[in-house]
Amino acid sequence: MSNPQMRVETHDSLINVLSEIHPESKKNSLRRMIDFGRVLVDGNRATRAKEIISPGSIVEILSRSEGDIPQKKQQGILKDPIILYEDEEIIVVEKPPGLLSVATSKGEPDTMFDRVLHWSKRTQKKRAYLIHRLDRETSGCFILAKSPETRNFLQTQFKQRTIERIYHAVVKGKPPSDSGISTSKIKESKNKLVRLVLPNEKSGKDAITKWRIVREEEINSLIRIKIETGRRAQIRLHMSELGCPVIGDKRYGTGKSRVNRLCLHASELKFIHPNGQKITVKSKIPDKMFSELNRKSL
Repeated sequence: MSNPQMRVETHDSLINVLSEIHPESKKNSLRRMIDFGRVLVDGNRATRAKEIISPGSIVEILSRSEGDIPQKKQQGILKDPIILYEDEEIIVVEKPPGLLSVATSKGEPDTMFDRVLHWSKRTQKKRAYLIHRLDRETSGCFILAKSPETRNFLQTQFKQRTIERIYHAVVKGKPPSDSGISTSKIKESKNKLVRLVLPNEKSGKDAITKWRIVREEEINSLIRIKIETGRRAQIRLHMSELGCPVIGDKRYGTGKSRVNRLCLHASELKFIHPNGQKITVKSKIPDKMFSELNRKSL
């Protein structure tokens, strides 16, 4: 769904324009939208509710995930992202494990999106636009756009499943065969918990996970995984279903790992650039995952 926007017909204050876009909202709520960087006037972030908007200007309200946290809260909190790939249209960064991709309704002050947004505005005077998410405990390639047009272009590739997403996971034991495809559907409950759909159930969404063993050790195995769909916890659920849960999976696996992280990493992205070029971005599998792979005892 596109962000709500309005072309201004007559000179008016920004707060009045916002009231026309959201007539059901209180003025304080509209002011908070401005404070959190969610209001753009002709593509630039607005800062004052009383600002007079000229006829012909476009006022756009961004989603909560695309807004900023207040500048006074950013100082000294947000680390600069590790850049894997960048050009005029796209940025791919390395998301560390344990960091949210984007804030929830609780308004967490530090997320991967916040870090990229703050860095991009500080160094390039540009915004960043969210395209997808990685689960909190998953590390690796995280792609963002530098314009709404590029965001829409890449999101279409995600919807059409033409973006190639490769992961590597260290799992307990090994799958029943050297390679395979898991297709059990996934259902999300009202309280945001996800689970595999039972064979006799007709609900749930398609989830397709292709996997193959890369390396076997005494206790654990390294698995290369390609997902055709991007359901939440998809890889963890499918690996658990195979009897080889991802190491460090405290919800669907055997609990906390010795290396104190979920051993799942988004290692590669392949996508079509807006200029038509096919781009491949890779992220090195973390050393901690190899430490867990090479472990000799339980």
